[in-house]
Amino acid sequence: MWSILNYFFQLKHMPKVFMRHKSINYYSGPEPPTAEISKQLLQSRGGSVDLVKNEDTGIATLCLNHPERRNAISGKMMVDLANAIDMLESWSVGKGLIVYGHGHTFSSGGDLNMARMFFNPDDGFRMAVFMQKVLHRLETLPLISVALIEGTGALGGASELAMACDFRLLTSDTGGIGFVHSCMGITPAWGGCTRLVRTVGYTKALDLLTTGRRVSGEEALQIGLADSIVNTKDALTETSEWLKVRIKCDGKVLKSLKTMAHNAREMNYHESLAEEKSLFAPLWGGPANHAALTQNIKHK
Repeated sequence: MWSILNYFFQLKHMPKVFMRHKSINYYSGPEPPTAEISKQLLQSRGGSVDLVKNEDTGIATLCLNHPERRNAISGKMMVDLANAIDMLESWSVGKGLIVYGHGHTFSSGGDLNMARMFFNPDDGFRMAVFMQKVLHRLETLPLISVALIEGTGALGGASELAMACDFRLLTSDTGGIGFVHSCMGITPAWGGCTRLVRTVGYTKALDLLTTGRRVSGEEALQIGLADSIVNTKDALTETSEWLKVRIKCDGKVLKSLKTMAHNAREMNYHESLAEEKSLFAPLWGGPANHAALTQNIKHK
C-alpha cells in the first residue's frame, strides 16, 4: 500500500519534461521593446479596428474593417487592436465585448501583403511578441468577450484572435474556424495553439493543427470550440442579446467572476482557493449583495 502511495507521490513531484529536438529550429534572438515593434508594424497599412462603446448597455464592439482583403489583419490593424484594448482596460462601466468583422465575415487572418513585407524570422518573432501580448490583454480584460464568426469564417491568425475571446458564436452558414497555418508552412504564434489545446484537448487540437481543416459551426459546438450557433440574418443583434444574459449581474461582481474563473484555470488548486475567498470577501455585504438580500432575489 505504502509503495503505491509513494509511487504516486513521486509521480506528482516529477519535474516536467518538455519536447526539445535537435531536428527542430528554435529562435534565440532578443525580444525588442513593444514600441519599436509597433512602429515597424505601422508600415503595413490598410484596414482598421473600430471600437464603439455603448455607455448604456456596457457592451463594446470591435469591428475588423478591411473588406477589400476579407478583413485580413494588417500591421496597422494590430496596432489599432492594441490601442482599442488600452481604452477597454480603463472603461469603468464596461461589461461586455463583441469582436466581429465588417460585411458579415470575420477575418481571413494575417494580411499576406504584410507577410511579404516582413519576410524573415526576426520580423516574424517581433510580430509574434506583439500579438501574444495584445491577445493576452484581450483575454484578461475584465469584460466578457465574444467572437462572432460569420461569412468565410476565422482563418489562421483570425482563429487565434477568436480563441482569445471568452466565447465564440458562429452563424449556421459560416466557413467555420480553420487553423490553416500548416497549409502556409508555419505554425500558430499568437497563442492560438496554447489556447486550442487548453480548450479542446491535445488530441483534437493536434488533429486540427496538422490537417488545417475548417471546423463547421456544428462540429465546433460539439467539441467545445464554439458556444452557440446564431441566426445569420441578425447575427450581431442575436449575439448582443446572448451576451446580455451573461452580463446582467452587477458590474463589480461580473469583473470578479471573470477574474476568478480565469485565474482558476491558470493557478494550482490551493492558489485558486485563496484567490476565490479574496475576491468574494469584499462583495459580501456590499451594495449588490445588500440589494439582493433586501429584495429576497434568491427565492423569486
